Amino acid sequence: MNRSFWIWIRKHPLRSILIAGLALRTLASVYSPGYLMHDDHFLVVEAGASWAVGEDYNNWMPWSQKKQGIVTPAPHQANLTYPGIISGYFRACKCIGLSDPMNQMVLLRWIHGLYSLLVVYFSYRIALKIGGNRPAIWTGVALATFGFLPMLSVRQLVEMVCIPPLLWSAWLVIRSERKTWKTWVLSGVGIGLATSLRYQCGVFGLGWVVALFIHEQQWQKATLNSTLMGTAAACTFALGQAQDIFIWGEPFAQLRAYVNYNATHAAGYPQGFWHQYVWVVLGLLVPPFSFAWAFGTIREIKRLAVLVIPPIAFFAFHSCYPNRQERFILPSIPFIITAGSLGWDAFASHSRYWQRQPRLHDTIVAIGVTLSVILGVGLCFVQPKESRIEAMYSLLNQGDLENFLIVQTDYGALPPQFYSGTWKKYWISDLSTDVADHRKVMCNSPSDAFPNYIVFSGDRHLGEGIERYKSIYSTLTYVKQLPPSKWDRLLAALNPHNYAERSLIYRIDPKIECASE
Repeated sequence: MNRSFWIWIRKHPLRSILIAGLALRTLASVYSPGYLMHDDHFLVVEAGASWAVGEDYNNWMPWSQKKQGIVTPAPHQANLTYPGIISGYFRACKCIGLSDPMNQMVLLRWIHGLYSLLVVYFSYRIALKIGGNRPAIWTGVALATFGFLPMLSVRQLVEMVCIPPLLWSAWLVIRSERKTWKTWVLSGVGIGLATSLRYQCGVFGLGWVVALFIHEQQWQKATLNSTLMGTAAACTFALGQAQDIFIWGEPFAQLRAYVNYNATHAAGYPQGFWHQYVWVVLGLLVPPFSFAWAFGTIREIKRLAVLVIPPIAFFAFHSCYPNRQERFILPSIPFIITAGSLGWDAFASHSRYWQRQPRLHDTIVAIGVTLSVILGVGLCFVQPKESRIEAMYSLLNQGDLENFLIVQTDYGALPPQFYSGTWKKYWISDLSTDVADHRKVMCNSPSDAFPNYIVFSGDRHLGEGIERYKSIYSTLTYVKQLPPSKWDRLLAALNPHNYAERSLIYRIDPKIECASE
């Protein structure tokens, strides 16, 4: 039976790779809850989930802004396409009676993981078409199981969600021996879909134009093909942004807001070095493979122009743009792995050194694969921002939540309100707040309910914050403590700018606390 199993794997490498990828993504869906950063939760899940029940968490919509007294509402710089899709998911959950936020997120992560297997599929087929079985298997195994990729695949990161249509676009062109106008139009649709999800993917389209002129070497033919592709991409992108007409009464309102915002605020975000993304790629793809893939990609810049030039253009754009955050470069990663596998295989097959050292090559590969897969499996169990999520979910499970006050004792950590089951406007304070005066304000608020729970969130100054509130709130009663996860502790140990954040929940009695106010 064991021999039959390995025979089946050899006969069906793509199925085997997809099954392995799905297994890891299922593990991550169940055992890696939480969110990695602000954007993959508050700009996606909180927004979409609130829209699904008629709320507007971020106040992005014009009617929400008018309720707040804003005479002339203005579009937020966010792209609404992806949060809108997520909102549709939560509406579907509501229709089928799936109401528990933890269960909703497990399913949402699993759907993202399943969708991400398209990245594995298209990359494998591209590598198989160009270079045969060996680079195809390398490409598929890497994208399915290596390093951070399984864990990232289940996150609500638009930088990951935009990748499948980009790869589909490349696959349509590469698979066709005789390319017709339909090939270029459908490929343009893929670029347009990706750009409607994430504006910066339009740079891939510009890279395609350059690649076509290199690949075709006939200006008239390249011009026609790039025009067909560009027109299809532009039309698809426009359809993907059609919601602006219904929300704001005009097209591309969110895109203009995005451009204007970044033109004036880009310098306020992390800058880094111009070569920052080089080190991000080399580290994220796990040495020694990252070096081999980088070398292989550069080596094939002319032969595989349609596969290499678009991600290089994307890479160069983000390296020049002042706002440099690691996740921005994720859409280029599958292209680097695919082209890099093809390039390194072609190099190693004709290298005298590696032909004389097959055992050394196989040993390095075996060690690298083992470490990468171990890392990939291990990261399927990380639980980022665990204390924040568990604190909100605990409030939901208390069953009597009216409202809550979040006390930020170290820094401004926003609570993931989605898990609390309520969208009422909560209260916020920190160590600079006058506790007695703030209680008076909350008691006399005509619109926002006085909290019956206080959540203390922080690390080093958590005890100080609790003692300060004990002296003012006579009914403060301890309920629960939510410690940081091992992952959060590790990040805090590696970087002093991070906090091993924990949360403590206390109950208070609104009637007694406000009796004298």
